[in-house]
Amino acid sequence: MATLERARDAKTMLRDEIAGTDGVTGVGLTRVGRAEAPRPDGRVQQVGDDWALRVNVTSHDVVVPQSVDGVDVEVRVVGAVTPSTSGS
Repeated sequence: MATLERARDAKTMLRDEIAGTDGVTGVGLTRVGRAEAPRPDGRVQQVGDDWALRVNVTSHDVVVPQSVDGVDVEVRVVGAVTPSTSGS
């Protein structure tokens, strides 16, 4: 389980580790393990507060560590990122 502070520290380490790696389009944080639990009063509360790193990549060929300092890394293939050509 990683706290937000620990995940932020791991994000800095990961960014340093993969700096300049072709195919990496972004590095961020994401919440994981969140679930809804019913309360006695009938309302629903969010439980769990685990954080992970998320790395966006252009293809499955991009190599990224599975974890950094005990914080899990989630890889998401988003394809190539290009600028918008919208005229608005």
